Amino acid sequence: MLVYCIVALTFVIWGTIYFLYFRVQLRDWFGNRFGRDSDAKIEETLPDEPRMSLTYTSNSEDSRQR
Repeated sequence: MLVYCIVALTFVIWGTIYFLYFRVQLRDWFGNRFGRDSDAKIEETLPDEPRMSLTYTSNSEDSRQR
């Protein structure tokens, strides 16, 4: 039983040393992995001329436009 306690204590000590040495890198990694994402920046640009690809025009209206 003493061996298990010593092994557990060793893992805790080494884990603590590892965490203290790499805490900045671990904090940045956890922040990047599990942190809140920033809002995407959406730039709204208006086209020079409106898109007409989805509008319906009959043959008579189409011939007048040309």
